Amino acid sequence: MSDAIANLLHRASKCPVACFLKVLLSVSVIYAIHIALFHQAEDSPYLSALVVDSVAVVAVLALAFHWNCQFRKN
Repeated sequence: MSDAIANLLHRASKCPVACFLKVLLSVSVIYAIHIALFHQAEDSPYLSALVVDSVAVVAVLALAFHWNCQFRKN
């Protein structure tokens, strides 16, 4: 288990922005699922679309920064 934590900390030190965006993506996906499951009746379709679009933007940014770190490493 300590090897996994050491590997995670090593990645975070090499590409902190990509690591932050991956964590943000995980949290935003969990939040979007929570809204979809428990707050369907209270939300407008526009708010739901806004949440899904914001998760998609974070996903694209996380992927772009991850690829940038992979290319920089080589």
